[in-house]
Amino acid sequence: MQVRSALQINLHPLDVRHAVHTLPHQLEVWGDQVDRIVFTVDTRQSKSGRYAGSANEESRRRLFALLEAIARKSPKAEIAEVDYSPAALAAVRQRYFSTSGAYPEKAFDGGPFHAYFYGLSKANADYVVHMDSDMLFGGGSQVWLEEAIGWLTATPDALFAGPLPGPPRTDGTLGDLHGGFPGLTGIQPPERLAAAYPAYRFRTVSTRIFVLDQNKFDASVGALELVRPNLKRRIRARLFHQSPLTMPAEEIISAAMMRNGLSRIDFLGSGAGLYSLHPPYRTEAFYRELPQLIARIVAGAIPDAQRGDYDVNSSMFDWTEALRQKTVSRRLARAARALMSS
Repeated sequence: MQVRSALQINLHPLDVRHAVHTLPHQLEVWGDQVDRIVFTVDTRQSKSGRYAGSANEESRRRLFALLEAIARKSPKAEIAEVDYSPAALAAVRQRYFSTSGAYPEKAFDGGPFHAYFYGLSKANADYVVHMDSDMLFGGGSQVWLEEAIGWLTATPDALFAGPLPGPPRTDGTLGDLHGGFPGLTGIQPPERLAAAYPAYRFRTVSTRIFVLDQNKFDASVGALELVRPNLKRRIRARLFHQSPLTMPAEEIISAAMMRNGLSRIDFLGSGAGLYSLHPPYRTEAFYRELPQLIARIVAGAIPDAQRGDYDVNSSMFDWTEALRQKTVSRRLARAARALMSS
């Protein structure tokens, strides 16, 4: 049965080490704001990349035990293992890619693709709050989703909404929005909107966190089109035995937004509002100290240097171990090992 609003969280078995801490936090923020909660679990392993870990089976057991314990306590919650059967692939393709000649299971880099759209279809809601399982939230507003629906209703070109990316600065400005969409060009910078709190219009969307107006998608987009990777990425995909057909899901959706003149509205909201933070690395120290990090965010103990940054930075958490692992020589060594094993 279709509902007005649903929270849909994407998970993979290897996410369990952080999910044991992040899911209770996410449900505390969002659980009372939605009519349905769907945990979408992608158990299909990739042949390479971070989703090809050897601890998958034990992690899968632990993750499902965690989700089943949550579902027993919450009548809103349900668990949906991503279905890769021909019938399921055909149904999701018809729902979101009806005019496309292909519909791959994974993106060119082995990252999730079908899992994202399967999750949106399982949410079956007018407004889908989608997020990855590692997202963190400050501010704690319990009226934010209703305010987001207000923005989506009142703004004809707004297909998505999202919490403010990063804790707010005093002047409401955004930080350096690093990262990008390598398969897309001509992306416009965010535009500040007139509101009593920080609010911005973007022309792209991230699959980390968004609220989708599903009815507006049907009316204004209807069918998505794949974004073909460049030659270098297609060669990489072939070397690692991945599909070379498409860039990641967020680029496909963002390309459709740009073609159709659509936007995403990210805003803080009234009162303390709501903002998102994303931990960019995984280390033993991170897993050990994650409960304390969440507690600091919930308490509003935010260093000035973190404000305006949507990734948890070194002013908020000591990433020395992670940054040491990201040196060029270490990255090349890991890539060589992955290529040899594939």
